[in-house]
Amino acid sequence: MVAIGAGATYLVLRPSSPDEPAQQQAAETATAETTSAESDADNPNSRLMKAIPKGYPAGACEPVARLAGAMSTIACTVNKDPGGPMSATYSLLTGSDALNAAIEDLASTTTVVDCPGRIQSPGPWRRNATPHEVAGTLVCGIQNDNPMLAWTNIDEQMIAVVQGRPAGPTLDHLYTWWSTHS
Repeated sequence: MVAIGAGATYLVLRPSSPDEPAQQQAAETATAETTSAESDADNPNSRLMKAIPKGYPAGACEPVARLAGAMSTIACTVNKDPGGPMSATYSLLTGSDALNAAIEDLASTTTVVDCPGRIQSPGPWRRNATPHEVAGTLVCGIQNDNPMLAWTNIDEQMIAVVQGRPAGPTLDHLYTWWSTHS
């Protein structure tokens, strides 16, 4: 009996092998990385930052007070890409109803004009890769004497509003920039 008790005690209290702490640490690190990746995917600000077009320098975009019906709103300063906006606001909305309400509200407070190329505004826009699927709604206009272009992205549940200035970028510049970033 003493031999069985001593054997059980050895198994419970025996020193761990050199690989066990490393394996345990690797498992804990993998769990932390998975949790971090999941929390980023669930974080509306992180989701929205990933959907924002390229060309903004580090620190140019930051969360601000949310648009009605939005999970996140991010405001950005000057986009450095050619024809990029002087300012922009991007919002991640809670669903299709909020997305439609946001673009309708925007159109009602804007002097709406046709987009460059005599494109209907507001009107549907499509990606070149999927010309038969509506990707969202596009609105071109003037707000406070500034050219403005706004669009919704159905897949991302995002509305974007970008502006130039009377001295530029013009609506033509914003439209060209948008067409290369949408």
